[in-house]
Amino acid sequence: PVEATPAEAAPAVREEAPAKIFTKEYRWLEDMPGGEVSNIISAISLNDRILFINTLFGKDPMLFNSTIAELNSLESLDVARTYLADRFPEWDLESDVVYRIMMAIRRKLK
Repeated sequence: PVEATPAEAAPAVREEAPAKIFTKEYRWLEDMPGGEVSNIISAISLNDRILFINTLFGKDPMLFNSTIAELNSLESLDVARTYLADRFPEWDLESDVVYRIMMAIRRKLK
């Protein structure tokens, strides 16, 4: 059998990535998120904002802010999960930093 080159294999990985957010139960889906908030940003400490911007958003505060604004406008956690999986397929869904941002998101979206 002929193996695909990395360039040929990459699209398949990207196509499958959004589905992986639904394939298993992550800690951030099971743990209690804390009190409800009307805006996700109010559930994120300054230190976590810096952490998220630097590790999840490529040191781009505008991308962080626009993503949080978009998440605030969504109607459910399932829609947010799909949005994040499509937009950020490279996120390690089992990492502590993703756990922290997802717990903040869950305080707004159920």
